[in-house]
Amino acid sequence: MREKVIGVLGGMGPEATIELFVKIVKHTGARTDQDHLRILIDNNPKIPNRTLAIQGKGPSPVPELRRSIRALERAGADFIVIPCVTAHYFYEPLQRAARVPVVHLVRETSRHAGARFPRARAIGLLATTGTLEAGLFQRAFAGTPVAVLTPSASAQRHRVMHAIFGKRGIKAVGPSPWSKKLIVDAANTLISRGAQLIIAGCTEIPLVLQDGDLPVPVIDPISVLARVAIERARSSPKP
Repeated sequence: MREKVIGVLGGMGPEATIELFVKIVKHTGARTDQDHLRILIDNNPKIPNRTLAIQGKGPSPVPELRRSIRALERAGADFIVIPCVTAHYFYEPLQRAARVPVVHLVRETSRHAGARFPRARAIGLLATTGTLEAGLFQRAFAGTPVAVLTPSASAQRHRVMHAIFGKRGIKAVGPSPWSKKLIVDAANTLISRGAQLIIAGCTEIPLVLQDGDLPVPVIDPISVLARVAIERARSSPKP
């Protein structure tokens, strides 16, 4: 009997991929090297920009995403996790092309939020413009009493996207007090509008925004994905 092998389709961006790896290792509860899970990582930063593709301003990332899926499958991955929220806009064609299950990060995060905070009726979402325009979390919460609050167009452009993609942003120079301030300001604006918790809906955002930084809870999709990956790897061992 053996545990399942985790495949990580990473590189979007590399620091978020590192963060997922670290959190899987920390949450595994291992006492020896041999207690840890086997993890295969394809850190592929050459995948085209997901937001530009959703907006019709850039090439589709699907061919490159499929290439990484095939590489992970050949290497022995039993299932695949993708530490990029916006990439899940393309989830359906990716899962159809894969021979192994692909974990849906948005659904898992939404399920976690509902289970942990069942009384929440307004959730603030900080994410890329591509994720917002795709309505990924809005669809995940559709049919529930939860309202998803998003930043104004100005706050989205000058705070959230600037913090992630700007010249001093997380993707350019890594986490910094400057990018953290922009994200915290955007989150506090959502809280002032009634958000009872904040979803860090881009996997770069938890690099600067953690639970405890705000007067309401912060849900980190990377931590959710790490725990789901561990549970899947340890469930129903393959002969």
